[in-house]
Amino acid sequence: MAEWCRNRFEITGKSVCLDVLIQWIEGNDAPRYRHAIQQSILLFLAGCAGILKPVRTVTYPPYPGLVSHGAGSTTVASQAFEQWLGLLARDAFLDHETVKTIDRLYHQTGTGAIRWSNLPDTAKEIIGGVLAQQYADWFGVVDVYERPDNACLWESLLTFAEYSQPCDMLQVMPTRLATELNGSGGLLKGTGTTRSFYCRQFGMEYPLGQNVRWKRTGLSTLILEFDTIWCPPSGVLVGEISSVFDCEIRHWYSEPKNGINGYDCYDGGEHMDSKTEAEWPQSDHAEEHEQTHLYLVRDSQPGERATASAESSGATAKIM
Repeated sequence: MAEWCRNRFEITGKSVCLDVLIQWIEGNDAPRYRHAIQQSILLFLAGCAGILKPVRTVTYPPYPGLVSHGAGSTTVASQAFEQWLGLLARDAFLDHETVKTIDRLYHQTGTGAIRWSNLPDTAKEIIGGVLAQQYADWFGVVDVYERPDNACLWESLLTFAEYSQPCDMLQVMPTRLATELNGSGGLLKGTGTTRSFYCRQFGMEYPLGQNVRWKRTGLSTLILEFDTIWCPPSGVLVGEISSVFDCEIRHWYSEPKNGINGYDCYDGGEHMDSKTEAEWPQSDHAEEHEQTHLYLVRDSQPGERATASAESSGATAKIM
């Protein structure tokens, strides 16, 4: 059973920077990296089925079936697919520029216009096998008894979310392309898993905030509280948050069962102070103020926004 680690950020920064930070806290920005992952899944499936081919004969040892149909003609679509293969081979970080590049290549291939009903039976069979293997990783669902049919899964990949999850850490620090496609492992030989990468990069297996609560306590101050599973976010991540939003973050964290607790301070990406066995602040708890926002995050299908609603003080939320 997962143990919850409590996290409290006391944040000081310019008013305009805190306005942008709140957009991230609430998940009001589109998750462009997630769009790039979905686009890449579609490109991967199209390559496996032979719908897309590179201009030249190339190899991809982690998954030979991706390019097993040989070379295609010198078209814009083939050239775009070959460029995308290069990003996949490098396990490129999904930073802003790479996400823009993937979006451009995806549209150049025309993959977004392909509908399941128009696919040849042989392509459906190949794609269906990959979808069955990667269902839990790509769609975030483990109930194999209620798995939608392949047509629904294909269409869901074509639906892009307008909003991100509250406190989505992957909006702050980029994940990697091949790692995301590989998921828990088993698809791409020799490629790391998302779990391993997240633990190294973010300090936690699930890089987003749970049971998020926040309160604007002044023009330039804000209190944010959220839970993470087992461990707090890494210092590198908290430092990056303070750098991206140009603010000072005083971070308290506590997971009593395993004796994990402490305090760190970051300002503009720089580590300023730390303490072990730090006491949790006793005043100005986010949930004790009026108009506190408590975001209840639930599992959602691709393209669907996670539920977010305001509750009165004392309310609790739990992700199952």
